[in-house]
Amino acid sequence: MAASLNKLQDRAAAVAAMLDDLSKVEDRTEGQVAEVEKLAAEAAELEQRLAQETAIAEKIASLRGKVAASAKPVAVEAEAPVARKVQHVGRVRGFASADDAEVCGRWIRGFLLNRTEDRAWYERNVEERALSSNDNAKGAVFIPETFAASVIRLVDQYTAIPQQANVIPMSSNTLYIPRRTGGNTAYFVNDNTETTASDMATDNVLLSTKDCRVATRVPNSLIEDSVIDLAGLVAQEFALALSRKIDDAGFAGDGTSTHGGIRGIQWRFENETLAGENDSGESSLSALTIDDFVETVGKLPSYARPTAAWYVTPQVYSTCMLPLMLEKGLSAAEIAGGVSEGRFLGYPVYFNNSMRTAPTSDQVIALFGDMKMSTHFGLRSQIAVRASTDRYIEFDQTYFVASVRFDVVTSDIGDATTAGPVVSLRL
Repeated sequence: MAASLNKLQDRAAAVAAMLDDLSKVEDRTEGQVAEVEKLAAEAAELEQRLAQETAIAEKIASLRGKVAASAKPVAVEAEAPVARKVQHVGRVRGFASADDAEVCGRWIRGFLLNRTEDRAWYERNVEERALSSNDNAKGAVFIPETFAASVIRLVDQYTAIPQQANVIPMSSNTLYIPRRTGGNTAYFVNDNTETTASDMATDNVLLSTKDCRVATRVPNSLIEDSVIDLAGLVAQEFALALSRKIDDAGFAGDGTSTHGGIRGIQWRFENETLAGENDSGESSLSALTIDDFVETVGKLPSYARPTAAWYVTPQVYSTCMLPLMLEKGLSAAEIAGGVSEGRFLGYPVYFNNSMRTAPTSDQVIALFGDMKMSTHFGLRSQIAVRASTDRYIEFDQTYFVASVRFDVVTSDIGDATTAGPVVSLRL
């Protein structure tokens, strides 16, 4: 319902924009007159359909509100006592607390598997009783927001691209971002001489969302065993899968369907001729020297240096950058207390798990600069999690699926003659 209404609203906005453009034309051609009539007819139809969809949405909201207002605690019969609070010892995976994990696990058992005592526990202990749907007859239903929020929190924690790139919320499936490609020119002039005008050059960067999903089947016997461990396991595994997909696309994406058509920043440095590349000429990480990294720093333009950082995998940092720091000598206190990770040559070090972990000849081992200037992460919708007991009923399994819509575009890394806000070091 919401998707249908959003499509109608997007189309109505587009028709309105086209009519507005045509209305400004004083002498319209026959084709433009025909186009106005066609758009006007479509606009009338859209108004009618929007009114219908809006009325349906308002009715749904009204009915749910009445259900929520009239909800009462479930009367539990003696043979089905309300479940007691689960005592959990040890670290909870995926959730901020055992209470959050238990809420989600109780909801899954109570509303998906129709366990009376868990449904009663949920309604007695959770204020928000009116969910989007408790009817599983027509397929998957959205599970409590606590679960999706936990997955979102973990994705933000595990993923490097949303933390290191320029994050742009998207209100539609496509978004154009203006980009400066050239500036004005200043000239020396004599007295009483006309000033030469120049124009600033711009173009657009297109963000187009890709739908990314992860799904799994969980035996219902596992759901019955431990609600806390179940919720934590699914949340953590979903977050890890989505995080890896986002980072793989943003850093190493090769433009194929495996990466949603996204070309990552590492891939571009390895497959394009760019002035910001520093070829060390070495064949292994152990052969690199401090001078190789210093030369890389030297390629970065001054405007990107105040916010510059290194972008590497933990393996490259541990096997190459850290030994170089140790080789240059550390104090006894630093050796005893451990080397402070996170800086190299005075700049922060940001980790990701998608760049090269064991690079070979002619491959990028590190990026240096400011990715917020070079790479854009467009987020169309936050992560949604659904569950169903219907699809794999013959296996006595519950189906969980999480989805997110996003795009990653690396638009500014310079060209063959000029380095951009990010440069690279390669073997």
